[in-house]
Amino acid sequence: MSDPAHILFPSDAPKSQKAPEWFKAEQSAATACLAGVHDNGVAAAKVPEPGKAGSPASPAGSADVTKPEAVLFKDGAADLGAKAVTEILDGFANASIGDGDGGVRARAIEAARDGLLADAKAHGMDTEELSEAVAILKERQSDSITEPTPEVAEQRMAEALEACRAENISDADLSLARRLIADIEKVAPGTVATLERTGSGNDIRLIRKAVAEAKRRAYR
Repeated sequence: MSDPAHILFPSDAPKSQKAPEWFKAEQSAATACLAGVHDNGVAAAKVPEPGKAGSPASPAGSADVTKPEAVLFKDGAADLGAKAVTEILDGFANASIGDGDGGVRARAIEAARDGLLADAKAHGMDTEELSEAVAILKERQSDSITEPTPEVAEQRMAEALEACRAENISDADLSLARRLIADIEKVAPGTVATLERTGSGNDIRLIRKAVAEAKRRAYR
């Protein structure tokens, strides 16, 4: 079966520099968990507990649990964008507990959450922008119930390209956005799988945000 066509990660996009085998193994395991593909016993060993590699997670609802946005953003006022990201992705994690995989996918989503927030902090990204992007993923969740046919996927990509042209988003802009997504995939494995699964990779709103953020980070 051919890969669905998406603006932000087309199948013919240039490949990034080859990663070490150990990194690819860990990334593959986390991506599979986020995409809902489980390899019980193997994937579980490769996905660390978010924030504390190798240590058990705190019991749900315990008093000493520190929210990731509180750890990453200690600038006085509460970071509402980071809080919104955390709430949405925690919702995804909680919903996945019923998958029957012992919480493997939930831990992968939590690890990706921490990776996204840490990346935003490291690059000075407006977390309101990040929260809006994550909200689009949540909105598009219903599109992941059934997989589109190759014909439908191609049509969606064509429509997205037309929308990009209408907004003067050039091929060079899209190339920058794809590089950004590829880099985010490294710190939050499963990003591409989620974009593909929800169809968000062809959502013009997310494309706009990816292009703008890539330019803000001075991608060339």
